[in-house]
Amino acid sequence: MLEGGNDRYAVHVDVFDRQTSDVNVTVNLLCSKAGGAYSANRICNSASQVKGGAVGGSVFFDQGYLGASISAYSSNYGTVAEPDVAIQMKSSRFALEGEYRLSGNLIQSIKGQYSNTDYVHTELTGAAAGTVFKKKGSDVSLEAHHTKFGNLDGVVGFQAENTHFSADGDEAFAPHRKTRQKALFGYEEYATSWGKLSLGGRLEAVKVASFGNPNPALAKFVPGSCDFTPSSYALGALWSVAPQWQLTSNLAYTERAPRDYELFANGPHLATNAYEVGDRGLEKERGTQLDIGAAWKSGPDTLAVTTYLSQFKNYIGLSQSAGVTRNKADGEVNPQDDPLNPGFSQTTGQALEPLNEFRYQQVRARFTGLEASGSVRLVDGASPLDLALRGDLVRATNVSSGQPLPRIAPVRVGATLKYASGPFGASLGFDRSAAQSRVPVGDQATAAYTLWNAAASYRVKAGPTSLLWYARLDNLTNRLAYSATSVLTTTVFPNAPLPGRSLKVGLQASF
Repeated sequence: MLEGGNDRYAVHVDVFDRQTSDVNVTVNLLCSKAGGAYSANRICNSASQVKGGAVGGSVFFDQGYLGASISAYSSNYGTVAEPDVAIQMKSSRFALEGEYRLSGNLIQSIKGQYSNTDYVHTELTGAAAGTVFKKKGSDVSLEAHHTKFGNLDGVVGFQAENTHFSADGDEAFAPHRKTRQKALFGYEEYATSWGKLSLGGRLEAVKVASFGNPNPALAKFVPGSCDFTPSSYALGALWSVAPQWQLTSNLAYTERAPRDYELFANGPHLATNAYEVGDRGLEKERGTQLDIGAAWKSGPDTLAVTTYLSQFKNYIGLSQSAGVTRNKADGEVNPQDDPLNPGFSQTTGQALEPLNEFRYQQVRARFTGLEASGSVRLVDGASPLDLALRGDLVRATNVSSGQPLPRIAPVRVGATLKYASGPFGASLGFDRSAAQSRVPVGDQATAAYTLWNAAASYRVKAGPTSLLWYARLDNLTNRLAYSATSVLTTTVFPNAPLPGRSLKVGLQASF
């Protein structure tokens, strides 16, 4: 990365390249590739090659600035769900941003932003190209910061976004579609002697349209469109009750339009090894959230605790259909093996490869949770030693059925010792995840695990250059663990554990 400039301009250039082999794990896993099956202590087909870069610059003038950037990113990586399938992905983005400060009595400044993104990824089976996914989109926003009216300060703005998506190939799981979104928003803060009050609102107009698919074999994708007008509002307060204490609270009512894939998905999704089915009858997701928090700070010692409750009238989630499978080739429900032609459907004659069905559904839902973090100075002086603590828990329930919601993180706690002495720094810590047995019928429960990590760094000055040597060791004990929040834990269990022990060493030069 290179950066430079002065009070009139700034420039930035960065480039990177990264290659990884299959991820090491502590358990022996079967890899059923077309060239022959084998077992190894690696996650099958998890290797990747990634590279990218960006260039940008800004010019500054007396009343504001104007900047632009261009970035590119490409990746070729295996899909853990399919041992012989790789994804070749490319994306590029152009962005323009600026601000103009006014001297008028009403508007203090106007800030604008525009970006255009072009994304494509191709599913490869060996060297053969399969389904091609393309997504092109642009968004623009304007934000006006008004002059303070007494203790009232805030912004009003407009945002618009257009996105085009297409999937072409036998395994497309969604139709060609377009999403248009426009929004007006505002945010105000009112300063008081004891803290501040905040008020925000957003009104949207969203249109999601399906154009079907030109491939006659994909007639299951029916053209149609859905319109939504979500609105969201939030009220917050911050109270400085003492020099070292702050209390916060926020009450919000939110509405969200369904995503395009939540409405129109109907096919095998190779990244998740599931047959996903949308519902074009979905309504706006509506929810009410309340959180209350407290924060304390005394020198280097800190503590922050927040508890929250979220109630959804019609939460949109992706849930497994108990006892229902779909054939990957044609979507046949619960296909049966033909006894006279094994490996093919008894009904349709298509090659048999059943996938579990997952549907986007709306349910009444409730989330309750607690998050806490803090830091304690154990040893003071020129070589301080600090203990950082963290923890969170959430309980999410499908109130309509009484079942837990899928893919929810378990109770987690962690601690890290941090030491610094001049140019030297070191840390040792752990993250403990409890067992997650609150899963809906058909989902995979996960066992408890503790992941230890350690790191060390040393900074050296060499003339105008600063050299930072560093090393980091993750999953120090090489613990076998599975993520409760990943759908792959259910769809390809046990083939997608978290990475095993890994060591990263490096040198960073700054000048």
